[in-house]
Amino acid sequence: MSSHDEYSSDEEDLFENKSEVYLGFTDIPFAEEDEEPTIEDTFIGGQPLWLHPESRPLDKELQCDNCHKPMALLLQAFAPIDDKPYDRVIYIFGCKNSAQCSKQKGTVKAFRGVDKNPERIAEIQAEQAEEAQKLLDEKLRLEDKKKLQIEMTKDLFDATKPSSNPFGGSSNPFGASNPFANPFGSESKEEPKEEPKEEPKEESKENKKLSYAEATKPKNNASPASKRAIKLPEYPGFFVFTEQEKFKKVTLEPELEKYKDLIDKMDPEETSKERSMSTSSGSGTSNVLNLQNQKISNMLNDSYFENFSNVVNHNSSQVLRYDLGGKPLLYSGRDEVAKTFNSNTLPDPAYNPSSHRQFELQLMPKAIIDLEEHKNKSITDILNGMSWGTIIVATDVEDYVPQVDENHVGYVQEYCGVQWEESV
Repeated sequence: MSSHDEYSSDEEDLFENKSEVYLGFTDIPFAEEDEEPTIEDTFIGGQPLWLHPESRPLDKELQCDNCHKPMALLLQAFAPIDDKPYDRVIYIFGCKNSAQCSKQKGTVKAFRGVDKNPERIAEIQAEQAEEAQKLLDEKLRLEDKKKLQIEMTKDLFDATKPSSNPFGGSSNPFGASNPFANPFGSESKEEPKEEPKEEPKEESKENKKLSYAEATKPKNNASPASKRAIKLPEYPGFFVFTEQEKFKKVTLEPELEKYKDLIDKMDPEETSKERSMSTSSGSGTSNVLNLQNQKISNMLNDSYFENFSNVVNHNSSQVLRYDLGGKPLLYSGRDEVAKTFNSNTLPDPAYNPSSHRQFELQLMPKAIIDLEEHKNKSITDILNGMSWGTIIVATDVEDYVPQVDENHVGYVQEYCGVQWEESV
């Protein structure tokens, strides 16, 4: 830590180490942007963008399981996978009826959508092939340059040979009678064999492309697209930009910083009244804390919450964490969600029983402030409103969808674990 005590700029204020996690931060609201969001954008709030205008999950799937009212979009994340040549989106919906449905099962849901339109797949594959070829060309160029340098200098520094003039006629460093001969061809006859080695790779790519195209042909029994559309409630929409997680120098206690805003908003008279009531109730009840203070105290005594606060404090504005195949940042260590991840007992996808799920992303509490626009709310409103600590989504490792509709689009409901504030 001592080597990082002093910094001369904001950029130097970052530690050198980075994590594999990508963070999402709220950008400008939709109202201030000339263009509407596209399927390739990530955003919170607003109305969902489906992979096809006439393809969406069933209406009943977008309803709260408790009050049966339509849910609002919390997050839409464009989440393509490197080796999957199709568009892929993760959606999180939540019930806006917090007073009745908060902390109830089925009030927050996550969906994974894929678009296996052959034309779009061919487009993506062409882009991926072009990018892969550029990387391969650059790699070969660097390897050739390195080999040339080694070939030109290896005899110059060979200690086993007499220390004669290295530039004499009998010790041509290029080792070939023809001064214009290929320096790679004179020392080893096996070098030319490297060229054909790339051919099977290219061939296998073509084979893979053909087999994948066959697999993504529309099925004869493809289900009709869901064209019915219920009106979904919505929160204000904000674009989200992403960047790799970096850890900044921390000077404040994260637990206190998290609740600094709440403490500042406390009415001093109300606080004094609570203290006097506590002390006047007698020694038998003097250890009973105010409900809100007890809630905060419980969280501060949870090592998972402490770690959550420490990590988030480095990038306090984050609304999203993405780490496919990684581990979630648990808000609490005492609920069923924590037990599920700590014991590696994520439920296998019912639509693909032979597979299993992996962590993909989580929505962070800063999103609540942005979505609810935090308008002069009391402490009670803040703690009892949309009061989740984090929403964790895990998806099928095989990215399987049992069926696509006539538009080549399919949706499946994925694991969605909600860690509520009161669960700690």
